[in-house]
Amino acid sequence: MEIKTKDIIRFFENDFSYLSRQYEWDTNGIQIIVHDNNISKIVLSLEPTIDAIEFAIKEGCELMITHHPLFFRPIKRVDIYNPIGKKISLSVLNQLNILSYHTVLDRADYSLNDYIADVVGAKVLKGFADLEKESFYKFVVFVPKGYENKVIDAIDAAGAGKIGNYSKCTFYTEGTGTFLPEEGTSPFLGKIGKLEEAHEYRLETIVRKKDLEKVLKSVLAVHPYEEVAYDIYKLEMGEEYSLGRVCGFDNEIDFTQFLKLLSEKFNLNNISHNNSGENFSFDKFAVVTGSGATFWKECKKQNIKVLLTGDMKYHDAVDAYENGVVIVDIGHYESESIYMNYLAKLLEEKFKVKTIVYKSKLKINHWRPDNA
Repeated sequence: MEIKTKDIIRFFENDFSYLSRQYEWDTNGIQIIVHDNNISKIVLSLEPTIDAIEFAIKEGCELMITHHPLFFRPIKRVDIYNPIGKKISLSVLNQLNILSYHTVLDRADYSLNDYIADVVGAKVLKGFADLEKESFYKFVVFVPKGYENKVIDAIDAAGAGKIGNYSKCTFYTEGTGTFLPEEGTSPFLGKIGKLEEAHEYRLETIVRKKDLEKVLKSVLAVHPYEEVAYDIYKLEMGEEYSLGRVCGFDNEIDFTQFLKLLSEKFNLNNISHNNSGENFSFDKFAVVTGSGATFWKECKKQNIKVLLTGDMKYHDAVDAYENGVVIVDIGHYESESIYMNYLAKLLEEKFKVKTIVYKSKLKINHWRPDNA
């Protein structure tokens, strides 16, 4: 079975997560596309660094997938003597496609934060911050008897009619439709100038907002009528998504045990925190991978004592401390790079391709006198 880059794109943007979940300032999806060849080997890297791209080329990978995007902001020129220009030229000349999925993975149903919870043995209790809802609509179309299965297949092919792990979820009722074909029409049933009655089904399903246009186009392509009657209703229901997670342990854990657990699970020799030395106990914490230290304010609102994240700045540490919130910083790289291992395994199982996780040289290192 041939796997193309478009298959990987469809998976990340329509199945695993949704492009609609990215923040406005972010860039997700296609970074560089230079071929439509079969994908047999994928490299995953937290960053699209020059060394990561050179590694992918050396390993013969056709595709690179990163968490942090290659293009955070528009570029005005391509200069192969600066880093961004060199990355572009290396990728193009060596036929390496690059995709990046950043905040769409941060806000996926199974996000980086869910994976962190699993790694440390905690349960996800709820979403943490920036709660939003994925809008749903009811799509209703009137179909002549005998064509209902074709329309259901078209709805399914367009990504609609899914509830949980069930697909092709529809409901239809029988009825009689009437129409009078006028001059200039080419009716599927009946004759021009004669009132016609048709045995029809009122077929309905649910559709995500982002899929509405695609569903309508797919249905119209298989519907036999010259003019198709359909209705679209916005629903109050919606699939909630968020940034970060509130996690809980079955039993209380003290702060020192928590640090030891993190050190063991993430293979860390250094963990930063703003705790003054109190060895308190807790049973829940919030996690926002990457640069999430500013979310200590949300912790205070929700009466959560501990925030697990990366990139803690001094003033955040001081402000959080004075407001009773302990920030635990395991590092931006350390909190996110582990997720690439999960994605690699997921892609191997789903697409039967070989994956390689590249461990970046970019991560922040710590020097100690005993290393000298």
